[in-house]
Amino acid sequence: MRVVISGSFWSQPTVGSGQYLHGLLRCLPQVAAEHRYLLLTPAYLPPGPALPPGVDGVCLPTPFDRLNRNLAKLWFEQVAFPRAAARLTKRNVAVALVPYFAPPLRCRLPVVTTVGDIIPLVLPEYRDGARVRAYLALVRRAVRRSAHVLTFSAHSRADIITHLGLPPERVSVVPLAAGEQFTPGDAEAARDELARRYGIRGPFIYYVGGLDARKNVATLVRAFALLRSRGVQAHLVIAGRPLGRDPHLFPDLDALITDLELDSCVRRVDVPAADGPLFYRACSVFAFPSRYEGFGLPPLEAMACGAPVVTSDASSLPEVVGTAALRVAPDDVVGWAAALGRVLSDAHLQAELRAHGLERAARFSYRRVAEETLRVLERAASANRRLR
Repeated sequence: MRVVISGSFWSQPTVGSGQYLHGLLRCLPQVAAEHRYLLLTPAYLPPGPALPPGVDGVCLPTPFDRLNRNLAKLWFEQVAFPRAAARLTKRNVAVALVPYFAPPLRCRLPVVTTVGDIIPLVLPEYRDGARVRAYLALVRRAVRRSAHVLTFSAHSRADIITHLGLPPERVSVVPLAAGEQFTPGDAEAARDELARRYGIRGPFIYYVGGLDARKNVATLVRAFALLRSRGVQAHLVIAGRPLGRDPHLFPDLDALITDLELDSCVRRVDVPAADGPLFYRACSVFAFPSRYEGFGLPPLEAMACGAPVVTSDASSLPEVVGTAALRVAPDDVVGWAAALGRVLSDAHLQAELRAHGLERAARFSYRRVAEETLRVLERAASANRRLR
């Protein structure tokens, strides 16, 4: 069987869809070397890292590569990818995998689409603008034509069935995994390294995972202010910068920090991907107050590195952390302050959460992702062959 994969995110290995694509492609040839794997990438994007062993690649140009990035993206997804997939697999048993929410409307191969989340369909503020709405209408229709849909959590599966109108038997859950770089290490050495390179000293609460409205970081800042008013001396470290200027989508955290008189004890840092494990290992507690996730990789990454985790009890996050983290209602400021304060003040609880978190994280692996994905791909290809 030939598996043709859309590689739009191959050149972006640090974003969620890129992490998923890289982890999956690394393991697919390892679990089923008898199949052939072909990654089709768009020419308008950088080439990205070298392909893993057992994966071939073809770069596809579009008429808009140097003219308009949005049109080049659309042409690649709806024209170049399905045409090339059909041409390159002629007279072979084959299936196409589109590992993000943008399958082609028409394709001669059966298409399996991975829909990590449908945030723009669930949260109206994320689908503002006529172009966004038109694009969503197209991919929504295209997903309904997919032979099968994969998603990362039971919560997302329920949303997909509800909002896309897909029958339950055509939507399967294949949970994500943390990247292989997220492993436990020497916490004391990690703290020394952070002090030397970033000037971060002493116990600290860490957050990474985006700064848009649904991430609910303002609740974490308010809870931290409450902790400080009670005499807790820890710092709060927030990684990343907002990716837009719309105040509805990206609340002004700096203004909130200043209003709450927290400038001296809240650090805003840009963390390179290579340093992500370092921060997880060094932090006293990792906090993730998100209101809505399709899966929720940061808490899993944190647990895999041995960090105690406090996360919101919302959307897919309970599926990720199970009982290995403290869970709090996303907008309960007092509850967040209490949970964070408990972890910071109780060394026994920290050790317990670390141990349970490592055990929980070990249940998720990209080998499992590859195995479960392959079962769906093989069924789709087999069903299509019977229909011929």
